[in-house]
Amino acid sequence: MNRKYKVLSGIMLVLSMAGLFLGCTGALLKNSGSLKPSATATVHFERFSINDDYNYFLTGSDVYPVAIFGLKKSYEIDGDRDLWKEIEPKEEIISGLVSNMQMRLLDCCLQKAHGFDILDDHGQKIGEWYSMLGLVSGIIMKDNGKVLIYPPLDTDDVKRYQGRTSGRGR
Repeated sequence: MNRKYKVLSGIMLVLSMAGLFLGCTGALLKNSGSLKPSATATVHFERFSINDDYNYFLTGSDVYPVAIFGLKKSYEIDGDRDLWKEIEPKEEIISGLVSNMQMRLLDCCLQKAHGFDILDDHGQKIGEWYSMLGLVSGIIMKDNGKVLIYPPLDTDDVKRYQGRTSGRGR
């Protein structure tokens, strides 16, 4: 009987911990947006299309950005404005940034850039993103139309792209 009690107590403890973890995770992720791969977004950036309803931003170098995105004008970037640089929505500016990004990605990392839809916490599209695959970033929806968008983590691929390590390929 004592052994059954220990096993049952252990199972209840594990289930309680799992419930607590899932409850906390759910609360943390409640306002999270996401990036969803999008062939349409890829085409928009590769054709240097400007959406008049978006404000455009980049992170990384002004010549070889790590990521470029357009965010609906009804939203405002929240947090440290130094993390993202607003860029003028002109075709010649976007074309230079996209072309440089494509060239650098192919040279350093043997890959193409891809487009993504930026989705809010309800799955609604609020913008478009362009970068290498595999970047890790975060999107948190705040009150009053504010969005906190974290720049991509400083992974080995990002370091290679920025010329801070040697080697090619993945």
